[in-house]
Amino acid sequence: MEPIEEGYYYHIYNRGAGRAPIFFSENDYHEFMAKYVYYLFFSVETYAWCLLKNHFHLLVKIRTMKGQEVIFNKAKKTNAVGTYFGDQYDNPKPFTASKQFAHLFNSYTKYINQKRNRSGTLIEGTFKRKKILDENHFLHLACYIHRNPLHHRIVQSYEDYPYSSFHDFIDEKKSFIDTKHILSCFGGRDNFVEAHREFQMKLGEEFYLE
Repeated sequence: MEPIEEGYYYHIYNRGAGRAPIFFSENDYHEFMAKYVYYLFFSVETYAWCLLKNHFHLLVKIRTMKGQEVIFNKAKKTNAVGTYFGDQYDNPKPFTASKQFAHLFNSYTKYINQKRNRSGTLIEGTFKRKKILDENHFLHLACYIHRNPLHHRIVQSYEDYPYSSFHDFIDEKKSFIDTKHILSCFGGRDNFVEAHREFQMKLGEEFYLE
């Protein structure tokens, strides 16, 4: 498996072991994202995400050590201790994104196992990652990730699915993700919406994710 390198953009994704569900209730989706922000905020900058019943997709950039230091110092001034993993320290620690993802998956698995009185693996093996090397691929993936619920015929429109970052862009919600960067890359909110509509029409109803 290719190692994750700081300063690069990645498509991060994985699914339940044996394709089994990893989310069983509305609270589970919220708990996963709460843990995601807690464990990964200092390590990655997030641009898009989508959670489905048995898999998830993330579009991120791995923060450099300098970037971690900047965001750590900013968070220390504005957030209570315990908001993010490692914020109890006076100085930033050099967190490795791969280890932080492992913390997330282990913590979420423990939460589900306790809640459902189960044991064993929840998420399949090592999480998948693909490096993004150009802006077209980056913008394509933002649409691709948000379109997951349509691919699987869960909903008929982006707006109808509650467990993705699409609403953060449309509703102008306060968010941990960098909506300004994405919108500027698309050329504004109207172009962002239009690109998603074109992406939906271009792929058609026979296109499905792996």
